[in-house]
Amino acid sequence: MVDIAVRRFCEEPAWHDAFARSGTAEGSLAWFRTLASTTLAPGEEAVVLEAKDGAGAPLAILPLVRKGRALRALTAPYTTRFAPALPEVDLAHLVGRRAAEFVDGVLQLDALDCREPSMAAFAEGLEHSGLAVARYRHFGNWYEPVCDFDDYWRNRPSRLRTTVRRKLNQAPAVEFRCARSPAELAAAFTGYEEVYRSSWKVPEPHAGFMPAMVKALGDEGLVRLGTMSLAGDVVAAQIWLLSGAKATIFKLAHRESAAAHSPGTLLTHWTARELIANDGIREIDFGRGDDAYKRDWLRLSRPRFGLVATNMRSFAGMAALLRQVLPTKLARLIRGQSAATQAYE
Repeated sequence: MVDIAVRRFCEEPAWHDAFARSGTAEGSLAWFRTLASTTLAPGEEAVVLEAKDGAGAPLAILPLVRKGRALRALTAPYTTRFAPALPEVDLAHLVGRRAAEFVDGVLQLDALDCREPSMAAFAEGLEHSGLAVARYRHFGNWYEPVCDFDDYWRNRPSRLRTTVRRKLNQAPAVEFRCARSPAELAAAFTGYEEVYRSSWKVPEPHAGFMPAMVKALGDEGLVRLGTMSLAGDVVAAQIWLLSGAKATIFKLAHRESAAAHSPGTLLTHWTARELIANDGIREIDFGRGDDAYKRDWLRLSRPRFGLVATNMRSFAGMAALLRQVLPTKLARLIRGQSAATQAYE
């Protein structure tokens, strides 16, 4: 007997083990707690879809956001992969199949890795739930398996390797550092914020997220913060998230006044070497988006998807069906994509 219900995001001791099993930075309880406390819009409430066994122990937990009759994934523009505590394939399929029990309007999930077995099973179950479901491509995620830095670097474009060699030779009193401990991260984050303010970057959409996230995930050893200094001044900073042997280049910035030294390029080169050598990294990914420069650093791309599911028995569900589901399905039909292609394009 599996009991499935949506309730307020209110942590219980048993949650810690459930989320810890994901082994990912963005699947940690600290990650979702930070999103819930810093990114919600007015009128939104953080909730969880919780599946429990007969004894009341949590089997699966999907962090969501509720507003009226709409449910969405607890994600933000920062999310590179929605990774709920959904450990077992059969259970994930069951939860998806029973979605009509808890979706009385619309459910929208984004940043999904539909090649991950449990998420694929959840999506398949959702197709058999009685809800109207559409899948869409959300963004691309560039990545590459790595073993040895020298081998990785030999396979970069020659112009990139030449740039790094030339700029390192020209850089005045260059120094690189990698912050790992909570104390080191706190000090380095001050430099990151100064660099970010003097970069080309627009202000963060949720000002409280980055400091809270670095503190929360840093305390669990899931953050690395690399910096590059020229003549004693920090000119570039990067935040990487660790998930076991995988690393995500999560946030980066450099001072525009130092652009002639290519500080972002030099820091990415140094930090990749550092993490491969000292943290045992075996895969690097570049987070969200298909920016052209990412193809110089990483050779492979995988899609992240979104899902929209609507309950046609409610007005909110019918409105979402007309506004989101049918246009998405029509667009795919026009492009001539089969259902199988939709799943793993």
